[in-house]
Amino acid sequence: MFSRRMGMAVLWRVLPRINEASKLLWSDIDFDNGVIYLYRTKVSNEDFIPMTNRLRITLENRRKAVDGEYVFPGRFGDHKTINNNRALEGAIDRAGLDDVTSHNLRKTFATRLLSRGAAITDVQHLLGHSSVKTTERSYAAFVRNERFKQTIDLLDEPKIPELTVVK
Repeated sequence: MFSRRMGMAVLWRVLPRINEASKLLWSDIDFDNGVIYLYRTKVSNEDFIPMTNRLRITLENRRKAVDGEYVFPGRFGDHKTINNNRALEGAIDRAGLDDVTSHNLRKTFATRLLSRGAAITDVQHLLGHSSVKTTERSYAAFVRNERFKQTIDLLDEPKIPELTVVK
Protein backbone atom coordinates (compact mmCIF):
# COMPACT_ATOMS: atom_id res chain seq x y z
CA MET A 1 0.00 0.00 0.00
CA PHE A 2 1.24 3.48 -0.88
CA SER A 3 1.89 5.44 2.27
CA ARG A 4 0.77 9.01 1.69
CA ARG A 5 2.92 10.20 4.57
CA MET A 6 5.90 8.39 3.09
CA GLY A 7 5.14 9.82 -0.34
CA MET A 8 5.13 13.32 1.11
CA ALA A 9 8.45 12.63 2.85
CA VAL A 10 10.09 11.50 -0.38
CA LEU A 11 8.64 14.37 -2.38
CA TRP A 12 9.69 16.91 0.22
CA ARG A 13 13.22 15.65 0.74
CA VAL A 14 14.19 14.62 -2.79
CA LEU A 15 11.61 16.31 -4.99
CA PRO A 16 11.46 14.07 -8.01
CA ARG A 17 8.43 14.57 -10.17
CA ILE A 18 5.53 12.54 -8.82
CA ASN A 19 5.62 10.05 -11.71
CA GLU A 20 9.33 9.48 -11.05
CA ALA A 21 8.69 8.81 -7.36
CA SER A 22 5.84 6.40 -8.14
CA LYS A 23 8.18 4.15 -10.19
CA LEU A 24 11.05 4.17 -7.70
CA LEU A 25 12.62 0.73 -7.16
CA TRP A 26 14.52 -0.34 -4.06
CA SER A 27 17.43 -1.11 -6.38
CA ASP A 28 17.45 2.62 -7.31
CA ILE A 29 18.39 3.51 -3.74
CA ASP A 30 22.04 3.28 -2.72
CA PHE A 31 21.93 3.40 1.07
CA ASP A 32 25.73 2.97 1.37
CA ASN A 33 26.46 6.09 -0.67
CA GLY A 34 23.33 8.00 0.31
CA VAL A 35 21.92 8.55 -3.18
CA ILE A 36 18.77 7.79 -5.14
CA TYR A 37 19.10 7.08 -8.84
CA LEU A 38 16.24 8.35 -11.00
CA TYR A 39 15.23 8.29 -14.61
CA ARG A 40 14.12 11.86 -15.34
CA THR A 41 11.17 11.31 -17.66
CA LYS A 42 10.70 14.93 -18.64
CA VAL A 43 14.28 15.37 -19.82
CA SER A 44 14.92 11.70 -20.69
CA ASN A 45 18.08 11.15 -18.70
CA GLU A 46 19.38 9.21 -15.74
CA ASP A 47 20.27 11.21 -12.68
CA PHE A 48 21.00 10.84 -8.99
CA ILE A 49 19.88 12.81 -5.97
CA PRO A 50 21.70 12.76 -2.62
CA MET A 51 19.60 11.78 0.38
CA THR A 52 19.37 13.70 3.61
CA ASN A 53 20.06 11.65 6.75
CA ARG A 54 16.41 11.98 7.70
CA LEU A 55 15.26 10.61 4.36
CA ARG A 56 17.71 7.72 4.56
CA ILE A 57 16.31 6.71 7.96
CA THR A 58 12.72 7.05 6.68
CA LEU A 59 13.47 4.87 3.65
CA GLU A 60 15.36 2.28 5.71
CA ASN A 61 12.32 1.97 7.98
CA ARG A 62 10.00 1.73 5.00
CA ARG A 63 12.17 -0.99 3.44
CA LYS A 64 11.53 -3.16 6.51
CA ALA A 65 7.76 -2.75 6.11
CA VAL A 66 7.34 -3.11 2.32
CA ASP A 67 7.65 -6.30 0.29
CA GLY A 68 8.55 -6.28 -3.38
CA GLU A 69 10.81 -4.30 -5.65
CA TYR A 70 8.91 -0.98 -5.62
CA VAL A 71 9.23 1.63 -2.89
CA PHE A 72 5.57 2.52 -3.51
CA PRO A 73 3.98 -0.74 -4.70
CA GLY A 74 0.56 -0.78 -6.30
CA ARG A 75 -2.23 -3.15 -5.31
CA PHE A 76 -0.94 -5.94 -7.52
CA GLY A 77 2.79 -5.64 -6.80
CA ASP A 78 3.77 -3.43 -9.71
CA HIS A 79 4.56 0.27 -9.34
CA LYS A 80 1.99 2.63 -7.97
CA THR A 81 0.06 4.41 -10.69
CA ILE A 82 -0.57 7.97 -9.67
CA ASN A 83 -3.32 9.42 -11.79
CA ASN A 84 -4.09 13.08 -11.32
CA ASN A 85 -1.96 13.10 -8.15
CA ARG A 86 -4.90 11.66 -6.17
CA ALA A 87 -2.73 10.16 -3.43
CA LEU A 88 -0.83 13.40 -2.97
CA GLU A 89 -4.01 15.47 -3.06
CA GLY A 90 -5.53 13.25 -0.37
CA ALA A 91 -2.48 13.63 1.86
CA ILE A 92 -2.54 17.39 1.39
CA ASP A 93 -6.26 17.54 2.23
CA ARG A 94 -5.78 15.48 5.41
CA ALA A 95 -2.95 17.80 6.41
CA GLY A 96 -5.39 20.72 6.15
CA LEU A 97 -3.41 22.54 3.47
CA ASP A 98 -5.14 24.65 0.85
CA ASP A 99 -3.95 25.33 -2.70
CA VAL A 100 -0.93 23.00 -2.44
CA THR A 101 0.19 20.83 -5.36
CA SER A 102 3.22 18.66 -6.07
CA HIS A 103 4.52 21.55 -8.16
CA ASN A 104 4.13 23.93 -5.19
CA LEU A 105 6.21 21.50 -3.13
CA ARG A 106 8.94 21.54 -5.79
CA LYS A 107 8.91 25.34 -5.80
CA THR A 108 9.09 25.43 -1.99
CA PHE A 109 12.00 23.00 -2.09
CA ALA A 110 13.86 25.19 -4.58
CA THR A 111 13.20 28.49 -2.82
CA ARG A 112 14.22 27.05 0.57
CA LEU A 113 17.54 25.95 -0.92
CA LEU A 114 18.10 29.27 -2.68
CA SER A 115 17.26 31.26 0.45
CA ARG A 116 19.92 29.29 2.31
CA GLY A 117 22.56 30.17 -0.27
CA ALA A 118 22.50 27.13 -2.58
CA ALA A 119 23.96 27.69 -6.02
CA ILE A 120 21.33 27.91 -8.74
CA THR A 121 23.19 25.23 -10.74
CA ASP A 122 22.86 22.83 -7.79
CA VAL A 123 19.14 23.58 -7.56
CA GLN A 124 18.88 23.02 -11.32
CA HIS A 125 20.40 19.56 -10.90
CA LEU A 126 18.21 18.65 -7.93
CA LEU A 127 15.05 19.67 -9.78
CA GLY A 128 16.10 17.79 -12.89
CA HIS A 129 16.02 20.80 -15.19
CA SER A 130 17.98 20.18 -18.38
CA SER A 131 19.19 23.78 -18.47
CA VAL A 132 20.05 26.33 -15.80
CA LYS A 133 18.03 28.80 -17.90
CA THR A 134 14.85 26.92 -16.94
CA THR A 135 15.72 27.24 -13.26
CA GLU A 136 16.69 30.89 -13.64
CA ARG A 137 13.42 31.73 -15.43
CA SER A 138 11.40 29.96 -12.76
CA TYR A 139 13.21 31.42 -9.77
CA ALA A 140 14.85 34.65 -10.98
CA ALA A 141 12.37 36.88 -9.16
CA PHE A 142 12.87 34.95 -5.93
CA VAL A 143 16.66 35.07 -6.19
CA ARG A 144 16.57 38.81 -6.97
CA ASN A 145 14.15 39.54 -4.11
CA GLU A 146 16.17 37.45 -1.67
CA ARG A 147 19.38 39.25 -2.68
CA PHE A 148 17.65 42.64 -2.21
CA LYS A 149 16.38 41.53 1.22
CA GLN A 150 19.87 40.43 2.27
CA THR A 151 21.24 43.76 1.09
CA ILE A 152 18.70 45.87 2.97
CA ASP A 153 19.15 43.69 6.07
CA LEU A 154 22.71 44.97 6.24
CA LEU A 155 21.20 48.14 7.70
CA ASP A 156 19.90 46.15 10.67
CA GLU A 157 23.37 45.07 11.72
CA PRO A 158 24.29 46.53 15.12
CA LYS A 159 27.47 48.07 13.76
CA ILE A 160 27.63 51.79 14.43
CA PRO A 161 29.77 53.54 11.87
CA GLU A 162 32.32 56.07 12.92
CA LEU A 163 31.31 59.35 11.39
CA THR A 164 33.77 61.95 10.32
CA VAL A 165 32.57 65.49 10.06
CA VAL A 166 33.32 66.88 6.65
CA LYS A 167 34.06 70.60 6.58
